Amino acid sequence: MQSCDKDSEVYKKMKRRYTALKVILTAFGINLTEIDYIKE
Repeated sequence: MQSCDKDSEVYKKMKRRYTALKVILTAFGINLTEIDYIKE
C-alpha cells in the first residue's frame, strides 16, 4: 500500500480490505497496535 498513490483507485480498494481485515482480527482479540505500521 505504501508504494501506491493515495488518490488511486487501487489504493482505495486495498485500504478498504485492510480496514476490514483489521476489524476481523480485532474482533478475535488480536492486538494490532504493535504490528500495525501503516499510519495516515
